[in-house]
Amino acid sequence: MALLALTNDNLAFFKRSLRADLPDVGSSHLFEALAAALGSRTGIALATRMREDGAEMPSLATVDQGAFAARLADLGHRVAALPALDALARSPALPDRIWAVFKDGDRPALNAWHGACQRRGIPYVYVTTGRQHARVDWDWITVNPAFDGVPSDDGESKLLDRLVGAIRANATSSPKAKFDASAFAGHVEKLSPEDANAQADAIFELLYGALRQARRPVPA
Repeated sequence: MALLALTNDNLAFFKRSLRADLPDVGSSHLFEALAAALGSRTGIALATRMREDGAEMPSLATVDQGAFAARLADLGHRVAALPALDALARSPALPDRIWAVFKDGDRPALNAWHGACQRRGIPYVYVTTGRQHARVDWDWITVNPAFDGVPSDDGESKLLDRLVGAIRANATSSPKAKFDASAFAGHVEKLSPEDANAQADAIFELLYGALRQARRPVPA
């Protein structure tokens, strides 16, 4: 299941795409099904979650195709062929991507993505694809310098342990995978495309989770 940043622009993109693919399903039912796919019981619950998060550091959600189909069925819609939600979550057209895919050597595109991550203050995570394998890179360099100490404050060795665990867990179809990792920067190479997607999701989730935790206000 793909990972999605819960932003208004991303949800608007999903709703537009789903309305185009499922014209016989009303907008309110589509939103209820989408909320279920994103781990919320109702559309109101999803909207409340997003409002409480705020726009600066939105939360992440995995996109559950089965929950989407089940909620549509509950609402009386049995659709033979549903759009692939994972593909929408990883679409280059998604407004607020959490990582991006580039062909190996596409330096202008990489520079543009670096700038986008810097503007949003998120970790710089991307996948590069070659003829046979893919590679995932990450770097803390695009995060606001005020939070440069977050990986260390979080316990760099603990964060690194979680990263290594995620890398190993998401290399099931990449027997030749190799990695060089720290909590601040690293890469995993010789990956299958499927494993690269899962690696990028898992790595971003860990880095962003540490950043989000650090930015939460301390209770009085």
